[in-house]
Formats: sequence, structure tokens, C-alpha cells
Amino acid sequence: MQKPLSYRTPVGEVKKFLRELHRILSSTNFTLDILPFKKGEDRSDPYTTENTMADLDYDDTDVIDELMKLTTSNYIESIADNRSPLDNPFHVFGTDICCRDVYIKVKIRDCESGKVFCVSFHYARFPLTVFPHK
Repeated sequence: MQKPLSYRTPVGEVKKFLRELHRILSSTNFTLDILPFKKGEDRSDPYTTENTMADLDYDDTDVIDELMKLTTSNYIESIADNRSPLDNPFHVFGTDICCRDVYIKVKIRDCESGKVFCVSFHYARFPLTVFPHK
């Protein structure tokens, strides 16, 4: 049975994901792909990953630091990868950086080769209020 596009992952599975994410990001050999703009996004939109990172004066290392700080209390939901439904899902988290809500959507592409894909790291368009494991 295929999971719906958006769903809540049990807390134990979120913990497992975060342990693996933190293990990968702590290793010496990993790849983090950060998508600066989504297809069709206006490059002047302040809610893009690139513009949020520029506003925060963040680089990839700062994003890694924020990913390392995530806990189950930051978890919001999981989303199936609509381009590759059989692949690992994206997990959505919210965190506060400089008194602003930041929306983070990340997945592990491949545990063994240490490939992580962060498709969203931007200011939240709407207040982040639902944290099911808080």
C-alpha cells in the first residue's frame, strides 16, 4: 500500500532518521545538496532557500549545523518524493533562527554513500504551529 503524499511518521522512526542524518553529517565523506530555488520560483522571493541563506549570512556549513541541531520536537511531517515515490521520503522540520520560523525539508538519498538532499531551507511562509512529537 502506497503512503499518502503527506503523513506523520511515528516518533521512533523520526529518531532513527535523525540519528542516521546526524551520523552522515558527522562523517568525513558525505554530500549535501541544497536546492537554492525550486522550479518556477521567483528569484526575488524572500522565501527561497538561496535568499533565506543570504539574509541569514549562511553557507552550507551553517545549514549542516542547523540540521545537526534538529530533534524530534522540530518534526512536522513527512512527504513522499513525488519524483521518485519508491525512494526515501522527505522529512519536514521547523526551527527558530534569529527569531524567524525556518522551514526545512530534507531526505537521505543514500545512507551508504552519505548523500543528503535539502530541498527547502527557508523562512516559513506561514507560522509553524503543528509539531506532533513535541
